[in-house]
Amino acid sequence: MIIIIGIAGAGKSTQGQLLAQRLGCPWLSVGQLLREHMDGDQKKRMLAGEMIEDNLLLPILGDELKRLGADKNELILDGSPRSQHQAEWLAAKVKSGDIKMTAIIHMNAFKETVKQRLLSRGRPDDNEVAINQRFLEYEKTIVPILGYLKTQGFKIYDIDGEGPVERDAKLIKQALGF
Repeated sequence: MIIIIGIAGAGKSTQGQLLAQRLGCPWLSVGQLLREHMDGDQKKRMLAGEMIEDNLLLPILGDELKRLGADKNELILDGSPRSQHQAEWLAAKVKSGDIKMTAIIHMNAFKETVKQRLLSRGRPDDNEVAINQRFLEYEKTIVPILGYLKTQGFKIYDIDGEGPVERDAKLIKQALGF
């Protein structure tokens, strides 16, 4: 599994899909997975930019990873971990052999760049309030998760997500040695 993590709008999904095509493996978007499984108040909260609780997310994600054969097959994971508990859960799954970990890609980009990207894509959860909430969550949650994953011995490749799609894809390809 290759995890793509970073601030919203840095190109995680675009690069994850391109990488999945290049490798001929599945691309698993946790956001899309949740949009398919959430309803009512949970879906409203998610569309407002709030995170879904781990006790709801992890069983759904675990089932999907098992279905995709994440212990043997390559796949691209986009959108997790997004909490310390998710990071610990993933690390434990890797250590137990339930998940084969290839790499972690951290997509970096400036807030103004990603804000413009998010506002232009037109999803219902891409509004000023939700975007600002995602920026706060990134600083409060994702940055410490990256630190934790490093302490667990995972190699994290920092990729500049400011450039054109093709350039960013080339940087990922170089980092992974493809």
